[in-house]
Amino acid sequence: MEEHYMATESRLDGQHLHRRWVLATFGGWLLGLVAVILLGGISEGMHFGNQFPVGLGMGWGVGFAQWRVARKWFGVTSAWMWLSAAAMGMPFVLSDITAISWAGNEQRYFIMVNVALGASLLGLLQWRILRSRSHRAHWWIITCIVGWMLPALVIFLPTGGPPKTLLAMIFNFSVIASGGVVLGVVSGVMLVWMLKSRPSAA
Repeated sequence: MEEHYMATESRLDGQHLHRRWVLATFGGWLLGLVAVILLGGISEGMHFGNQFPVGLGMGWGVGFAQWRVARKWFGVTSAWMWLSAAAMGMPFVLSDITAISWAGNEQRYFIMVNVALGASLLGLLQWRILRSRSHRAHWWIITCIVGWMLPALVIFLPTGGPPKTLLAMIFNFSVIASGGVVLGVVSGVMLVWMLKSRPSAA
């Protein structure tokens, strides 16, 4: 009876964490969109480049919101947020510095390449935080790549150029905003599964 109660309590805690994680990631995704707009204005004024706001803004927004949940559930520091901003921003910053860019319809593929590079680096950096909390932490690297790439694939799917009506704008914004839910669900499922395992002995 006691074992059954503990299993039920653990399952409920896992569901609570997953729900909080998805909501936080979605909120952080929206915050990231605001950060991208603000950083875009700054970069335009400084004539530095127009690519770094995407990675830096989204990485910081999501990282900040996730950290707010993670610090209470498994005791991570604000390094979670700053690593997220740095990892997702670095490929875009390097693109601005080296003036590497693609034009036209190829722009979506260029952004996805940078997202993949940033997510890979993010997974490696956050794995170093999680490995003391779970022996399954290495799965977080793959989780970051999949979790960040899926929204990028959805957002940048060819749409055939819908008319710029109010309805189309609302639809496009909804698709972009849904990226936070996708990232939250994917990473949240893996996080709960990871935290159910024993910490690594290393």
